[in-house]
Amino acid sequence: MTRLMSFRSTPLYGALLLGLGTGLGLPSALAQTAAAAPVVQPVEVLLVQTQGDVRINGTPARTGALPPGALVQTGLDGRVQMRTTTGALIAVPAGSEVRLAETSNTVTLNAGGLRLSTGSAEWRVAMPERSIRTRGYLKLQACQAGCTLPPGLYGRIALGEAVLEYQGGRSVLRTRAFRWADAASRPEVLADAPALLDDGNTQAEATRVRTEVAATLQAGIAAFRDGQDAAATQAFERVRALAPGETLVPYYLGLLALKRADNAAALQLLQQYAREDPEGAAAREVPQTLTLLSSVQLQQEVASAVAREAEVAGSPPEPGSIAVQAFVNKGDANFRAMAKGLAAMIIADLSKVPGLKVLEREKVQLLVNEAKLGDSGLADTASAVRSGRLMRAEKVVVGNFEVQQP
Repeated sequence: MTRLMSFRSTPLYGALLLGLGTGLGLPSALAQTAAAAPVVQPVEVLLVQTQGDVRINGTPARTGALPPGALVQTGLDGRVQMRTTTGALIAVPAGSEVRLAETSNTVTLNAGGLRLSTGSAEWRVAMPERSIRTRGYLKLQACQAGCTLPPGLYGRIALGEAVLEYQGGRSVLRTRAFRWADAASRPEVLADAPALLDDGNTQAEATRVRTEVAATLQAGIAAFRDGQDAAATQAFERVRALAPGETLVPYYLGLLALKRADNAAALQLLQQYAREDPEGAAAREVPQTLTLLSSVQLQQEVASAVAREAEVAGSPPEPGSIAVQAFVNKGDANFRAMAKGLAAMIIADLSKVPGLKVLEREKVQLLVNEAKLGDSGLADTASAVRSGRLMRAEKVVVGNFEVQQP
């Protein structure tokens, strides 16, 4: 059910009557001090050495302290070494992705491999539906594209022991090599560590994959220019599988999505490219394309919502959502611009409230226009509630103002 919040202003020598405190049902934590939570000291991680393509949270890496929860990615020629203030050493080989935990001795392995020397503390390596707890020295490497071994995660406990936890059980291994097919399987102990875990072999494999990536990328670009969209898509998807950090892939896949009129996919891919390579995106005029795409997609969403009004209005509102509509000017037309300004001020304040989702102002205005609710109609309760249902907003803020000249 959409609830209507009404703002009213006497001529601006008066005060806005803001009924937010009770009407929005704000979290009680805002009204009273929450019980103090135990303080957990973060594990500080320092980046001490990089080689080749290394990115931290999507941007080129720099030595020094890493932000809490950092995402570390290495390209085909990338390698990085890190150490923690607790004495652990973490090395990430080429073609890998790991995420560091904010407040614990935990590292999540998303792709590729990992070398971990824990020091005296126990560490946890997290993976989807399985994990490894270890104290000692551990090597891990996934059998990825181009690997000729049976698929799975390969590892070696070179010092100490490791507890491998999976669906339905766990295994304790000491100074052994293993192959772990998937989260539902028991790890298989190997007599000898495979060459995959040898860092020299890893570098040779990275060189081979890098050569394949360069050739496949050029083939994809050539196919795109020749209008062979299917072949181009296949080539770029292959590059993405081999080298997830290759920034040109989302650019060309975004252009291909545009050609088949998939604006939503194009917007997502081109936004990714703009984040990962801002200079290249600017040179290719991607920001201008994104502006147009955002506007087109927003208009399509709004038109669809109005066309399906009965269906949309019958859907439950999005929890914690609120829409702020432009205020209605009841006075001098010269002050009409204040209508959106007042709404923008309220949106800015509401956006700071934890757990509250403020809907985009542009989308709110487009819905009002598409539903043919004029400025005067916004002051009508039924019209305001109708617009709220179209937006699936839990609450709607409307109001009016008047400026009187002295």
